[in-house]
Amino acid sequence: MEIKLVPTLNNMGWMIAQELDFYTEAFIHYALTANKSVLEVGAAYGVAAPRILQQGGRVIVNDLDGRHLETLYQHTPPHLQPNLQLLAGSCVDEIEVQDHSLSAILCGRVFHFFDTETIALCLARFARWLEPNGKIFIVADSIFHGMNEGLLADFLQRKAEGHPNPAKVSLANNPRLAAQANKDEILQAMPEYFNFIDIETMAKLFNQAGFLVEHASYFPAKYYYDVSLWDGREGVGLIGVKV
Repeated sequence: MEIKLVPTLNNMGWMIAQELDFYTEAFIHYALTANKSVLEVGAAYGVAAPRILQQGGRVIVNDLDGRHLETLYQHTPPHLQPNLQLLAGSCVDEIEVQDHSLSAILCGRVFHFFDTETIALCLARFARWLEPNGKIFIVADSIFHGMNEGLLADFLQRKAEGHPNPAKVSLANNPRLAAQANKDEILQAMPEYFNFIDIETMAKLFNQAGFLVEHASYFPAKYYYDVSLWDGREGVGLIGVKV
């Protein structure tokens, strides 16, 4: 089987191993033209960072687990290591970046681990770190993730009722996951809850944090295995501009 995902060391899911989505590619392109530093948040071993470095760019890379960052550094060619800055810790409350010092931030496949209140807190911090007209790129697992197929009706009802986290669910007893031969291995590599993302909710949080939504869409998560796929809308991405 083709290796599409690499397990993280801290049971926070997997890192994309090969194929990138439109939003990550857009961040890489923007980073190579940016006037100030760019930041990849929750990068694990580095998704966008190696491509940026290989093309002559500079990047700050963050992850909750410093072991991932050390691996990234060791696998970075020595002549490119001066262009790589490592920043270990939680983007919620453990790291700090100088105000207005960044041109762009990529937060890829992180927000589906957070509740809505925590996402709002992170977006406010990101807005403070970005320069005026700086950009934020978000990629997450959407409400159309394959594991959520049997739960969508419940999500829509909770959303209509104004629940603060309508798509926060535990996959421990998920019937689709339970049918997998390696279900125990999958569960061991995941946190207890996921908070699947929809564009309307995320766009509202963007606006509240001072971002204008420049682009948003669902997309097929080609980097996932079949168990996570549904109808070609498994991933969700947004690009916001600080106004």
